[in-house]
Amino acid sequence: MDARYLIGVIMAVIAGLLTQMGQLLQKKAVNGMSQEAREQRFMRTLLTSPLWLSGLILAIVFGTAGYMAAIYLIGPTLVPGLMASGLIVLAVGSVMMNKETLGRDEAVGIVFMMMGITLLGMSRLGIPAEQVRAALSDGSVLVRIAVFTLVLLLLWVSLSLLGGRSSTRKGIIMAFSNGFPFSLSNFWLSPLVAVIGIVLSGRGTVAQIVIFVLACIILVGVNILGIRQTQVAFKYAQATNVIPVQQVPIQICPIFIYFSVFALSAPSRSSIVSILAGVALIIASGFLLGKRTAPDATAVSSAMDQAS
Repeated sequence: MDARYLIGVIMAVIAGLLTQMGQLLQKKAVNGMSQEAREQRFMRTLLTSPLWLSGLILAIVFGTAGYMAAIYLIGPTLVPGLMASGLIVLAVGSVMMNKETLGRDEAVGIVFMMMGITLLGMSRLGIPAEQVRAALSDGSVLVRIAVFTLVLLLLWVSLSLLGGRSSTRKGIIMAFSNGFPFSLSNFWLSPLVAVIGIVLSGRGTVAQIVIFVLACIILVGVNILGIRQTQVAFKYAQATNVIPVQQVPIQICPIFIYFSVFALSAPSRSSIVSILAGVALIIASGFLLGKRTAPDATAVSSAMDQAS
């Protein structure tokens, strides 16, 4: 294993740990809100909460810095899977900090998710920034990027509308749908990292400048909306359900990026085996973690209100 790959793996794991620690703080802030604040001034209350803002900074500023470094070193396909190692922090911290409960199916689901992520990490489907930059000069790749982006946006909107109409699984459906904007964010960070140095130095082509501007707009937009929807999902479900379910599209989309968007071939047969086994475990994890209904999660939130 070369030093570049190893450093990229370490940066991705650190980014995942920081991101999940930030999510735990945000969930704790949501749990500490009164029922009136949840219903009438939800986001306004969160934006004035030092605890929630600390979690946001930890996840977005420090987590994203580690993520971008990992993206530069090993590309967009492996990093989301490696970052999900932070689920260990999520599982332990949710029970200790937020007083959440883990049923047998949910515990197995988290274990399946971590096993699936490990297998995807072993596939070595890395795409360094230099390779991404070269691919962006190919018109067919740009078309596939546009199609991929539009498909994920449509899935996000459709599932968000479905989640809003659900009475028992609102939080879980919202969590699953919210994986798509973060999948877009994960993907578009890669083109941004690939061209930012050239564009800011004034040597960028017209195409590279357009990609840079689009990446900035998309990243700001999907992250703002994605963060907001995550907080809404926290109102109806535990963090130990919301975050892993959110990870299902986040973990599977990079496979489509590698094979469909960049049209690359697998490094080896063992990579294909790792991918198939990893995806199967992640999907099974999503089903196990998505079984809990909204009333149970609401009861947890109410208990937290009374405790505070």
